[in-house]
Amino acid sequence: MDEEYHFSAPGRVEIGGNHTDHQHGRVLAAAINLESKAIVRRNCEGKIRVISEGYEPVEIDVWDLGVREEEKSTTAALIRGVASAFTECGCKLGGLDAKVSSTVLSGSGLSSSAAFEVLIGRILNGLFFEDKLTPVQIAQIGQYAENVYFGKPCGLMDQIGCGVGGCVFVDFKKEQSPKIENITVDFSRLGLVPCVINTRSGHSDLTDDYAAIRNEMEQIASHFGKNKLRFVKSE
Repeated sequence: MDEEYHFSAPGRVEIGGNHTDHQHGRVLAAAINLESKAIVRRNCEGKIRVISEGYEPVEIDVWDLGVREEEKSTTAALIRGVASAFTECGCKLGGLDAKVSSTVLSGSGLSSSAAFEVLIGRILNGLFFEDKLTPVQIAQIGQYAENVYFGKPCGLMDQIGCGVGGCVFVDFKKEQSPKIENITVDFSRLGLVPCVINTRSGHSDLTDDYAAIRNEMEQIASHFGKNKLRFVKSE
């Protein structure tokens, strides 16, 4: 139980397709060189313990993975949601202790939550499930945790960007099996230098606003007899 394991997951930037992923649209996203990292050891106690720099420690029981309303919008909700989805896939979870550090600024638009979800997914996949799940499946589990346990009705772009890596084009027409195309981009040949700038502002308290945008888009789709804007035909 003393063996040490190392895992990581990058943040991502959105190049194009804001708020189109949850409408079964098309997006461009790219992983960045800021990441969440974890040093992990197993334990025999059936507890998932996560200590993240700058945050209170979190502990959940692997035999108690139901949704908790009081945990909405918390780190515990994300961990519990990811763990629950793994058990639904047939994974027999055990305990672990993880120390997490991250250069993906929280609430900055770089998908710190998705990076964390993918990180936890990679840990559980590696330690307890023989790496059976694909990056896309881990991304979908992260989205499930964020939607159902955390309470944010996000699409799948953030988790795909963090989980697949590189620069990707994603078509979400079939959300359960999105079409993903890796794109090679030489920014220097285009005379461009991508930069991540700390604006010292955040959107971590804007979940309700995010949900309102999605609701409005789906109300418009409903007006045309569809459930998502992707399926509304332009004249």
